[in-house]
Amino acid sequence: MVQNLLKATVVTALVVALSQIFSFSIRLASGQPFTAFVFLMNSIMPVLTGFPISLYIFIQNAKLKKTTDELTEANRLLQIRADTDSMTGLLNRNAFLGTIKQLNKSSRLSALLVIDADNFKKINDIYGHQAGDKALTAIVDALRLPLRQCDIIGRIGGEEFAVFLPDTDINPALKIAEQLRCAVESIEFHPAEEQDYQLSISIGLAFSAGAHTTSQLMRMADQSLYQAKANGRNQIVINQESLTSNTKSLDSMDAA
Repeated sequence: MVQNLLKATVVTALVVALSQIFSFSIRLASGQPFTAFVFLMNSIMPVLTGFPISLYIFIQNAKLKKTTDELTEANRLLQIRADTDSMTGLLNRNAFLGTIKQLNKSSRLSALLVIDADNFKKINDIYGHQAGDKALTAIVDALRLPLRQCDIIGRIGGEEFAVFLPDTDINPALKIAEQLRCAVESIEFHPAEEQDYQLSISIGLAFSAGAHTTSQLMRMADQSLYQAKANGRNQIVINQESLTSNTKSLDSMDAA
């Protein structure tokens, strides 16, 4: 309110000054005297009319700006809620796929990790869904630790997650995947009092040099995930199709 009063005062003072200059110029040009009464009237009228009008306008503008800011913030929060998995705080499936779509096209070589919590149904069946939620939260916290700021992580299913590593070669991608696996394996999880439960994840890893669509990349990583689980879980399987095709693609790019 104080700021609006100051603005209205400044505007009124400018109006008074312009009114005095304009009146003085006209009277000087017509040979009429510029009396104290004229000066007083040129001062009073703008104050009586200009000050309340300008103050009202500034107040309304302030209210409008506040409302606009509140709507902008509300829309931002709604967008965050629409893109975020409510339990884990990660990107949901649609938001994750939408985010990595352009990165997949523009990155020289990137990696997609599809991650599944091993034997998760057993936790829910034996200890209940509250313990299952606790396990998911612990897994998410562990998955976040090895990731870089540029990496994208999302929850794409019940106990399934995905990590996109942009501009990442094969060896660094494998290193991060192994760090993720070890981070989950080292969790001290207690689904019930004085009971320990070993958590682990299986990871399917696929590579892209921009030659594969996001859907194709997901399909290849899923295939490798199924293989990892079939091989005994708690391991990483690389999709050889993606590795071979993208190695050829990179060789062609380097040759060009």
